[in-house]
Amino acid sequence: MFKRDRLLPGAALVAVLAVALGVVALLQTATTNGAHALEDLQVAQVRSTATSFDARISASFASVGGLGARPWELTQGSVADQTALKAFALDAKAISGFFLVDSSDTITSGVLLRPGRLGSKFDPAGWAALSQALASAPAVVLPVSSDAVTTELPAYAFAVAIRGKSPTSVRGAFIFEQAVTADSAFNVEIRATGRGSSSTAALRFLDSKGTVVATTLDTGLAAQIPDQRLAHLSPGLHRIGGDLVVAADVPTVGWHVVFTQRRSEFVKSLAGPLQKAGLVLVLLLLGVGVTLTWLLSRRLRQAREEERRLRELHDAQEEFISVVSHELRTPVSGVLGFLQTTLDHWLTMSDEERHSAVRRAFTNARRLQAMARDVLDTESIESGQFGYLRHPINLVDEVRTSIDAFDGGTGVTLTLPDEDIMVDGDADRLQQVLANLLDNALKHSRGESPVEVSLHRIGGAARIEVVDHGAGIDPGQLSKIFDKFVRVREGTVTGTGLGLYISRRIVEAHGGRIWAESSPGDVTSFIVELPCTNRVDTVVGA
Repeated sequence: MFKRDRLLPGAALVAVLAVALGVVALLQTATTNGAHALEDLQVAQVRSTATSFDARISASFASVGGLGARPWELTQGSVADQTALKAFALDAKAISGFFLVDSSDTITSGVLLRPGRLGSKFDPAGWAALSQALASAPAVVLPVSSDAVTTELPAYAFAVAIRGKSPTSVRGAFIFEQAVTADSAFNVEIRATGRGSSSTAALRFLDSKGTVVATTLDTGLAAQIPDQRLAHLSPGLHRIGGDLVVAADVPTVGWHVVFTQRRSEFVKSLAGPLQKAGLVLVLLLLGVGVTLTWLLSRRLRQAREEERRLRELHDAQEEFISVVSHELRTPVSGVLGFLQTTLDHWLTMSDEERHSAVRRAFTNARRLQAMARDVLDTESIESGQFGYLRHPINLVDEVRTSIDAFDGGTGVTLTLPDEDIMVDGDADRLQQVLANLLDNALKHSRGESPVEVSLHRIGGAARIEVVDHGAGIDPGQLSKIFDKFVRVREGTVTGTGLGLYISRRIVEAHGGRIWAESSPGDVTSFIVELPCTNRVDTVVGA
């Protein structure tokens, strides 16, 4: 009995220690798996950041490619060239500018040129190879230089090819510089992704020479990255010393995105609970160990849910980038098509035909601008920085202009009142709403059924109704269609997935409301109501 009394506590102690060791082993395995999952997520986030930026650069190249098609004279002192350049100088606070170089790399004219640069040779490091690349590329990016042409600050530059008679000939370049400063729009955007001054995490954008173009850190901007190994890493996850490093490429401009953080800090959220669990297990053994196992299990479930949510967001971003890249082609083609027609038939066209072609090109350019800013608008809306320039406008004219933007109203029946309907609003933002609704309706209309657009006054409100004869929408989905990235229609759907979300926020900011009425197999109506007003001009924020 005595021996048994001694053996039982011993057996119990052994059992408790065995359970404790098992729980510790389980915690260690879970921490390792969790750390690997966090690493995979970090790789996906850095890759998504690089892909998103690359898509933006590609879209920018497509939009500025038309600069090279202008009839630049490329002679020093050209009044026509200087006048055209000044027309692009829209930002009075700009600290860097742009300029033209001819086929011999001589600077012929520019905006914000530094003294003595007009007529000088443009020959920065790497320019010889990059200028040759312009024969097959619409634009190239020059690395950061401390000897910029339009600013005394370090700057990188975009060079757009000015074509000659053949598609591959280059007779000069349009070059615009961007100063690398802490308060530049790009660096401010990257800084906003930082994790706070107490964290060792750092995200850097490096140019082709390893110079830091943007960073979440307070130091190192416009300088070579301290560890040059980071400038030449292959895409993916790396471990250098005690640091976790994730690299990704931005192929369009030859840049690199590099994320670094002390690995001990990176896994701290998982390792910390493990250390506490070990201490508690020593003091309280099995009871506390079981409790901690349950807590960890719940925490891991939350981590898996967070991983799932981040992966869904990543997939949505990837799809969004692909869709936006495709959708930008239509308005770009519209702008180039109308302008090319005007140039080819200028002498045979009447003044009215010229005006109509230019107006349609301008309308498509506004549509391109509206689509390109969907991404920025969504972030601005949610951060409370979405601004409006509101003044009395005639809604009749705005509706008619929106219809003209879609091939002069082809496939649309329009009903407008005889009287003017005045609202207090931002014309560009309301045009954005109308364009989104009309584009949405035209995409989903079936066969030859036209889209019906009407505007009329109901009491003190202006009501716009856009009706399409498509497949309709299930009533249970109507409350979701104004959310981001939601597509509930049947069939192949294109678009950014942000139009209806942005439209709702714009309408609500104007004191109005927007909703949809539909059922499967029936017509779908999108209705906007805005308060009529006679207010004077005023500028307000979102």
